[in-house]
Amino acid sequence: MANLEELKKRLYKEKEAFGERMISPELARSKRAKAFFWHETAREVSRNGWFLWALVLVFILIFLGFLFFIFGSPTIFKSQKVELKIEGAKEIKSGDRITWQVKVTNNNSDTLEGAALVFNFPDGAMPAVGAKPAGIFRERRSLGKILPGESASENFDAFVFGGRGALKEASAVLEYRPAGGSAVFATDTSFQFSVASAPVTVSFKMPGDLRIGQRVEIEVDYGSQAAEIVPGLSLMLTLPDGFEFISASPAASAQNKNIWPVGNLKPSQTGSIKIKGIVRGANLESKVFKAALGILNEADNSFLAYDEIMEPAILHAPFLEADILVNDQQKYIAFPGDTLSFEIRLKNNLPTEVKNASLEAKIESADGAADLGSIRVEGGSYSESSKSILWNASTHGAFKVLAPDAEDRVTFSVKVKNNLPLSSESLRPSIKLSVTFNPGGEVAGFSGTDVSGSVALEIKVSSKLQAAASALYANSIISNSGPLPPKTGQETTYTVFWSLANMANDVDNVVVKSSLPPYINFKNVIMPADADISFDKASNEIIWKVGRIPAGIGFLRPAIQVAFQVGLTPSQNQVDTAPVILNATEVSGRDTYTDQILNSGDGPISTDLPDDPNIGFSQKKVVP
Repeated sequence: MANLEELKKRLYKEKEAFGERMISPELARSKRAKAFFWHETAREVSRNGWFLWALVLVFILIFLGFLFFIFGSPTIFKSQKVELKIEGAKEIKSGDRITWQVKVTNNNSDTLEGAALVFNFPDGAMPAVGAKPAGIFRERRSLGKILPGESASENFDAFVFGGRGALKEASAVLEYRPAGGSAVFATDTSFQFSVASAPVTVSFKMPGDLRIGQRVEIEVDYGSQAAEIVPGLSLMLTLPDGFEFISASPAASAQNKNIWPVGNLKPSQTGSIKIKGIVRGANLESKVFKAALGILNEADNSFLAYDEIMEPAILHAPFLEADILVNDQQKYIAFPGDTLSFEIRLKNNLPTEVKNASLEAKIESADGAADLGSIRVEGGSYSESSKSILWNASTHGAFKVLAPDAEDRVTFSVKVKNNLPLSSESLRPSIKLSVTFNPGGEVAGFSGTDVSGSVALEIKVSSKLQAAASALYANSIISNSGPLPPKTGQETTYTVFWSLANMANDVDNVVVKSSLPPYINFKNVIMPADADISFDKASNEIIWKVGRIPAGIGFLRPAIQVAFQVGLTPSQNQVDTAPVILNATEVSGRDTYTDQILNSGDGPISTDLPDDPNIGFSQKKVVP
């Protein structure tokens, strides 16, 4: 206690010093500090060790799986070990009999059961025996079982036709089932080869520079390279779109306009066919001419070519160029009553001037659709005998001298008849214009060359679809009742008639529509009863689905007509009026010749009944 008191005195004594403690106070010690640190470290080491072992194990499993994937298991069936191969000649002669060997090898340890081989013959192949089957030419053969390590092979034969240089491909598919399994596997392969030569040849001779609208002669030459007679040959010619055929020497087959009979061709024998025509198209447009020499199978009209060729050509603008616009359009569909305003644009594409040029525009009108009496020409003259318009240097001063790259234009107009002439033999109406642009003589530097240009345009004329709406009270095919004149509060019924006429072309998807005022009732009485007429109560709309109307209905043959009954019960505010019983009628349909939508219609019908001669003036308006 004395020591404690002494210590207190020293504690508050000024400048008193204390020595260092030899032993720390017990309360300041961390008795478990070292033990706690060692315990946590051991647990971390234990966890890290398990994690490393787990990584090693995963790596081993992945490695084993990789080895299994690469080397496989001898007990697992692998479709990759089924080999399918086609062997044959890489180059053939067109028309020869070709043999392909298809070999199957089973490198699995399991048997292949139910094996079947399907061989797809190449295009242009014909059976070695019998007729060619319809559809894809293929053959299926059963191979049965193929034991492990064994092979099986099959030979397939056919005559193969095709042009020189043509690439061909045959293919095969093997279907099978591993022993003890139910799944069906398939392995396929293909074999490519080429046609290196042919017993006969075909080729083109044609101008290197084809001009639009220019008359051209194309020569197709053929010949034999065989050591013996090649029998029963025909030549097939496919002309491009826009080629206007004029003549051929010799003439084509009467049955097939693109087939020329050649017959038997002796060794080294040659021949040719000459075709004259005009090529139409756009500047720099590509055209392809095709010719094939082979055998025509008249039974199915198929053609087997020993040799075939395609000759491309690029069109160029003519030396003297002409282009036609009608009503400012390059393509135009006309309607009865239209006025056609033609503009012919001209250009000299020659590198030299052209003197005393002339232009002729000939009009051809199928079934007289054009009103030739309405022709109006500027700077030209119309000839009724030739039905053509002529411009020359005397009527059109610009034609005296046309410099290189010079451009010019002429115009004229003609009307389409409002009522087209019709007969039972009527053709679809159209107006054709053919234009020829000529120099006054030979052009310097182009002696013997036809430098004239030509162009043609056909304008189709649409039909005229007409609809008429009328109504009757008396002498109607549907009996009507009620007071005349109509009285307020009492119902009077009327019969509405729809009549349709169609002038020149068949019209499809014809639909007639109208609606009833809210005070009119649809009585659901229709004649004929099978007419496709529907009434929508929500909109008060009446629709008649007519379908197709042939040309001449209402002109050469009676109009199509339908009738239905409506009822009027007038109100006081309609007294002294002739209420409308049917709103305006609309009809629409598609012209099958011009592909234009035609529209027509008729006005509303009221109780005036102008088409009923039995209704007097005093019977038309509502009375109290």
